[in-house]
Amino acid sequence: MIEKGKLISQVLLIAEKTGLTEITPIELSNGGNLIIHLSPYPIVARIATVSSKEDSAYAIKILDRELRVARHLESKGIPALLPSKLMDAGPYDVGGTWMTLWRYVPPTQLQPPSPSEAVEMVNELSIAMKDFSGDLPVLGVWERTCQSANKMRYNSDPRIQALLSVFQKVNKQMRMEPSLLIPCHGDAHARNLLPSPDGWIWSDFEDVSLMPAYWDLASFVGNHALFGGIQQQTFRYILDHLDNGTDLKAFGFAITARTLMSTLGNLDFALAGYGDLDFATRQLELAEDFIRQIELIIATGQT
Repeated sequence: MIEKGKLISQVLLIAEKTGLTEITPIELSNGGNLIIHLSPYPIVARIATVSSKEDSAYAIKILDRELRVARHLESKGIPALLPSKLMDAGPYDVGGTWMTLWRYVPPTQLQPPSPSEAVEMVNELSIAMKDFSGDLPVLGVWERTCQSANKMRYNSDPRIQALLSVFQKVNKQMRMEPSLLIPCHGDAHARNLLPSPDGWIWSDFEDVSLMPAYWDLASFVGNHALFGGIQQQTFRYILDHLDNGTDLKAFGFAITARTLMSTLGNLDFALAGYGDLDFATRQLELAEDFIRQIELIIATGQT
């Protein structure tokens, strides 16, 4: 893979060919993607350094889908991070590494959304995603959880083994009725809801997948409830506004699966030396009891 300085130089050359000159590249982040603001223009280059290295063909497919999802959400009136319109959004081949261009959102301070506001935003996102007609991976975001579970199947920690036991049941149920899966953002947690001068906007569409009902809502509230307990405000608000036992069961299944995905995925990543081991360990300490409480709520119907 091309080193970072050369990547940025090639990005600037692409921009200059469209007439954008005197650019100062400002690195915003460098994780799975290298994010560069092409200052002073309202353009951000999102360079898929990791996925391009692992599977270039797959990387370009994801990047192209992200652009289509963002445009679809715009057509539905959903506030979302949008592809650049100042120059073509791509995808671009930058020396074998794939890149897309997005609108720059300046740092903005906003009050966190209230529970009702947050749930309304997630529900509107989910309704809009149902109409997305593009090809989506079945259980795409869940498959990484399966990989993490497989890596840890011989781990001697009894807490991990307890979660893997639950995972086996959930994974089996997840695959029983694929016709019921619906298009979802896939990773609609609170950090992917960005503050902007126009209000809160959704971002990060790389995990868009066909998933069970309530997946996006479970994604948004999952870690909040795991760390804050079942009395966490947004979680309580959701439970209090589910219409019937069927909805409660579906939401309970989704948040159990999402808790497994987050806990096992973060732990796998951290044990491999990449993630935050303290954070992943704290999730592990809380997950089994939290899932047990969810099972009790579903069984009794008492929220």
